[in-house]
Amino acid sequence: MKTLFQYKSDSLILVQKSIWKRIYHLKAGDEIICTLTFPKLFGTRSIIEGFGEQWEVNRPSIWKANIEIKKQHQHLPFAKFSRGTWGSGGLFELPNGERLEYVHNAWKSVNEIRSQQQTILVSFKRVSWWKSDLAVVIENESEVLNKNPWIVMAVYSMILERRQQAAAAM
Repeated sequence: MKTLFQYKSDSLILVQKSIWKRIYHLKAGDEIICTLTFPKLFGTRSIIEGFGEQWEVNRPSIWKANIEIKKQHQHLPFAKFSRGTWGSGGLFELPNGERLEYVHNAWKSVNEIRSQQQTILVSFKRVSWWKSDLAVVIENESEVLNKNPWIVMAVYSMILERRQQAAAAM
């Protein structure tokens, strides 16, 4: 099975399968690498499927913006995401003390995943102003990201959530 970094030379794109369904795909050409699904219309729980595994992303409290990640059909989370101040991104805390940072800057329209050394690992770029599609560019190799490919889809779910909140505010 390929790792996430092995798709570096491919043009990766995040697309919504249908406007009527909350199913999103990370695609390399015609190949679907990962799938993000929201089982309930207004639910905060999502399921990420890809690389032969399934993960569940859940917000345990509506009062906090933190997110817990667990493998499908397990009760305890193995990773968590803590949001930064003023919606500037946040920090993924992974097993064995590993950390990855999600950086969001609305003024520069930047969405990136960075290592602890501030090396850009993955960047998300808007394809069109009319569609919700995003191009995913794998900048540098990371063993942490190869072990946890679900992070790309978790970041995408946060980008979608931010877009929905902005649309609701209009």
